[in-house]
Amino acid sequence: MNTAIMLLISFAFCLISGFNTVNAQSPERGDTRIVIISDMNESYGSTHYDVYVDTTLAWIERWQPDAILSAGDYIAGQSLALDEENIHAMWEAFEETIAAPVRNMNIPFGVTMGNHDASRSGTFDHEREIAKNYWTQHPHLLDMVDGENYPFNYSFTVNDLFVMSWDASYSVISDRDKEWVMDQLAIDEAKNASYRILMGHLPFHAVAEGRNREGEILRDADKLFEAVRGAGLDIYIGGHHHAYYPAEKEGVLLLSAGAIGSGPRALLNSNLPARRTVTLIDFFKDTENFEITTFDLENNLEKINPEDLPEIIEGVNGTLKRYDLSE
Repeated sequence: MNTAIMLLISFAFCLISGFNTVNAQSPERGDTRIVIISDMNESYGSTHYDVYVDTTLAWIERWQPDAILSAGDYIAGQSLALDEENIHAMWEAFEETIAAPVRNMNIPFGVTMGNHDASRSGTFDHEREIAKNYWTQHPHLLDMVDGENYPFNYSFTVNDLFVMSWDASYSVISDRDKEWVMDQLAIDEAKNASYRILMGHLPFHAVAEGRNREGEILRDADKLFEAVRGAGLDIYIGGHHHAYYPAEKEGVLLLSAGAIGSGPRALLNSNLPARRTVTLIDFFKDTENFEITTFDLENNLEKINPEDLPEIIEGVNGTLKRYDLSE
C-alpha cells in the first residue's frame, strides 16, 4: 500500500468515526520531539495491519518528529506453526505497510526486538536470523554510535538524546547485554546527552491485566534496574503489555507504551477500558524538562489526562507510582 492510499484510508476512517481535529492538535513542540509506538502486529502469521496503524502513521507524518522509537512486535511470529515463507511474508508486509512509508517521511526509526519478531528464548533462532537480515538490509536513517550488533543491541543519538536498545525479546537479559548497556552509559556521547534512554520490549514491572506474572517482565528486574539507574539512565521505554502507563521509579521514567495493533489490555488496579495509544515526548533545552502527550487512538485521538490513570500500580514484582506524582 503506497503512502497516498494509506493517508486516504486513515483520514477517511477518522471522518467516518466522527473525528475532531481539535482533539488531536499537536502540543507545543520541544527542541526535540520523539513519537513512541509499540506492538503493531495482529494474530499469528498475519500479513495485514489494523486501520489504527494507518491512522498512527498519518499523524506521525503530520507531527514530523525527530525520531520514532518503537518498543517491538512488528510482525506476528513466535509460532512453530509458521514456516520461513510465512515469516518472510510478514516482514514483506511490514516493509510495505509501515517501514517504507516511514522512510518516505525521512524520519529515523529506532526499534527494539519483540518476542514476536525475534525471541531469544532459544526456540526461534531461525526467526531471529530472518529479523536480523531484514533490518540490516534496509536503511534506518539513525545516527549510530554503536551499530555492531544492530538490531539487537545498539545505540544512536537523536539531537542531544542518547538512545540504546537492548535485546529484551525474552525475560532474561544476559550479563553480556547488561554490561554493554553499562559501558554505553559511560561513553562521552551518553555523559554529554541531556537524557539517556533505553528501549526494550519486556518491561521491568507489570502494568497490565493478563501480563502480571513472571515471564512477562524482566527477570531479576530490581537488580537490572538498580544497575542501569546507577549508571545514569533517565528513561526506559518498554512494550509487550499493550497498555500505556508512565511511571517514575527512583528518578527514572518507566514508560509502558500502549499497543497500536491488536490486543490492547486494561491496566492493573484500574476500571479504565483497554485502549490503543500513541505517545509524543517533547524535550525542552531551556527548562531541561520534557512533556509527555498520549493520544487515545480509539476515541477520536483525545489526549489522555495523566490524572485519570491509576496513581499506583501494584504488580507481581512491586509497586509503580505515576510519573507526575514524583516529588
